[in-house]
Amino acid sequence: MENIFRTTKCFGVDGQAKCKGGFPKGFVKWLKEMGWWGKKRVYLCSGAINDESAITVDIRPEVNPTLVEDARKTSIKSDSCDLVIIDPPYTKELSKELYGTEKYYGGINAFANEASRICQPGGKIITLSYEIPKRVKDSEFIAVCGIYTIPFTGYMRCLTVSVKK
Repeated sequence: MENIFRTTKCFGVDGQAKCKGGFPKGFVKWLKEMGWWGKKRVYLCSGAINDESAITVDIRPEVNPTLVEDARKTSIKSDSCDLVIIDPPYTKELSKELYGTEKYYGGINAFANEASRICQPGGKIITLSYEIPKRVKDSEFIAVCGIYTIPFTGYMRCLTVSVKK
């Protein structure tokens, strides 16, 4: 446990976000700077993320994902990517209020299980949620960070980074 990177990180609001719940301004740049990036990326619960070289998975066709699927059980081949980023609605209530997807809400661990299946050994799994996931199957935590956004400092999220064995 002493080798796990821990910090809090503050970001600004991204006024250019295409959907509610998008990443904070500078978040992806920070992930890259921390060395937590990959070439074969998959976003589970992708929303309207703009990353043309990645596979995006979302249940909502209106956000134009690569795959319109339940991110808890995708058609993506096992062990096929080196980075999975999971940013689901943070509660069942938010999934209903913001997106109308409450019947697909399963909590962070359901999405983390799918991430473990599709991530190759040595790849990274990143979660961003109000929930702290259980240890991701066949993986080790390398970072646990509190993420907050100015001016919404009362809503801290937990970012975890795991490496699949």
